[in-house]
Amino acid sequence: MSIAAAPQAPARRPDRAAETTQPRLAAVPEPLPAPLAPRLPFVVLVSMLLVGGVVGLLVFNTSMQQSAFQEQRLQEQATTLAAREQALDGELKKMEDPHKIAAAAKKLGMVVPQNAAMLRVPEAKVEGEAVPADRSATPPLHPKVAKPYSVQVAEQKAAEAAAAKKKAAELAEKKRQEAAEKQAAEEQRTSTGEAR
Repeated sequence: MSIAAAPQAPARRPDRAAETTQPRLAAVPEPLPAPLAPRLPFVVLVSMLLVGGVVGLLVFNTSMQQSAFQEQRLQEQATTLAAREQALDGELKKMEDPHKIAAAAKKLGMVVPQNAAMLRVPEAKVEGEAVPADRSATPPLHPKVAKPYSVQVAEQKAAEAAAAKKKAAELAEKKRQEAAEKQAAEEQRTSTGEAR
């Protein structure tokens, strides 16, 4: 038996094989522009949010500035009113001073009664006997008041401190004069020593 050669398949050309493996390029149509309609509401919304935020921030800032100015104005007014209240309170305390009231009463001719009568209104009774007042019962307005011991001690200590301060100043002046005389004598000695 003889072996016959099998028919061989025709060989492909190498340039053809390369052509079939490469993808074919084809022209693609130009993409259509995206429609503006779907993007427009988003752009308007973002723009409105930005503008609204800026306007809201400006309004908030302006209102805060106005409230700060108003607070400052009210604070100044409160300070002025507090000072006025303090001044009026001082005047009131001066007017309530018993010595001032007594002086005003004396100027009007009022005197202290010697014996006062009491009138009981519900019973319509008078208790005691009223006697006309005269100036003999009125005490002097400003009797001399002795200084309290603490004030006397404080004044004595202040006087001692002033005397000590004066003595210290005199000693300092004396030392300064002695130092100046000593320095002058030293300069005179050195000048006579150099002259020889």
